[in-house]
Amino acid sequence: MAKQIYANNSSQKDFIRRKWLEFVNEFYDDEQGLSVLTFPSEELHELTLYQENGLINWEEMETGGLRITKGKVVCFEKESNKFKQITTKLINAKLMLGELGSVLRSKYQAIMNGNTNIFPVDMVNLDFDGCISKINVPISETIERIFQFQARHQKSFSFFMTWPHTEADDLENYKQQLKNVIRDNLTDPSATAFRDQFNANFNSLTGLNYEQLSIIGMVKIVLRNSSQRKFKVTNSEMFTYGGKGGRKRMFSILLNFQFVGEKISQHQIYSEDVINALKGIEDLNA
Repeated sequence: MAKQIYANNSSQKDFIRRKWLEFVNEFYDDEQGLSVLTFPSEELHELTLYQENGLINWEEMETGGLRITKGKVVCFEKESNKFKQITTKLINAKLMLGELGSVLRSKYQAIMNGNTNIFPVDMVNLDFDGCISKINVPISETIERIFQFQARHQKSFSFFMTWPHTEADDLENYKQQLKNVIRDNLTDPSATAFRDQFNANFNSLTGLNYEQLSIIGMVKIVLRNSSQRKFKVTNSEMFTYGGKGGRKRMFSILLNFQFVGEKISQHQIYSEDVINALKGIEDLNA
């Protein structure tokens, strides 16, 4: 299959992609290949990256389609036309038509009862190109389900999430959720380390700009769910980029999680991990 030019490429996005490769090496099994849940788009640019780096393998069939021979690829696509294009290109991937949160909600019982078509995976890559506050299923619920399903298999994994700056379009209840999840720690008597670090960096919740609010709030939503399911952070980085030349301003968070089970209490995991939400946010435009 001829390699396609990716219309939305940029040096900053390529940097983020290289970070995906770096992070996933912690859990990648060379013999079995990479298992990934992602939104590939019809260009398959992300999957080509993994193939070129040996994380997955495929062979081109006479029809021009690709048959995966190493690794597991789970794809979600909400637009039917794009879904049809992907199905002609990926012959034996696990393809799901619909928005991720809606599909996971509808398949909840099947997944919890042992259906392994979707989970477990080595990497969950949520690469959104639109306003995440207006998707049908709240992003907080989708994140909760991901950790619930991964925990069922006690599977350590990489969690990546990229989404655009959409302050003007974001719903007020979503903005309030971001503020509340940060405020919970600032008013928690046991969260001394978080509160001290936050106050040293930002002084007050109202002092956060929207990029800081979005990334810190989202990371805290993730960490709340990860600690509940006994996953501990082993690596974390946060980035912003874009916003020039007609490109969207983007946020990206990368987190690796080790399943620790009952060896560590939920409270200890959360109290130790939550400081990761205040890790410096690197602007790739700088």
